[in-house]
Amino acid sequence: MEEREILIQEDYLDNPWKMMVCCILLNQTNNKQVRPILSSVFELIPTPISTIGCDPERLAAVIKTTGFQNVKASRIIKLSKKWVDGFIDAIELPGIGKYGRDSWEIFINGNLNIEVADKKLDAYLKAINRPSN
Repeated sequence: MEEREILIQEDYLDNPWKMMVCCILLNQTNNKQVRPILSSVFELIPTPISTIGCDPERLAAVIKTTGFQNVKASRIIKLSKKWVDGFIDAIELPGIGKYGRDSWEIFINGNLNIEVADKKLDAYLKAINRPSN
């Protein structure tokens, strides 16, 4: 039986804000690019409040290896502002598209019966929904 890759979202089940930050970091890249920088990211921005006051250039420097660092830094700061202000649906969060919303549905709402476009999320759902022998 082949082992399934542990998704970054699974590491942040107890912190939905961090999981959403990870979803932004995963845009246009993969777990192998993002995982090594996460401790540095969350040392710099441990909470939504601390992120709001973070210098975007400093954050961009930390996430540079993921590509599109200036856009991602801006989105993470905007996401954090909206997080603090409040939201009803994850899709309202800046920088959170279908992938982020699907991640929210699966990992926060526990909805394992959704249609996803992302290959990694699809593989996760198939592995989780597969009956055990």
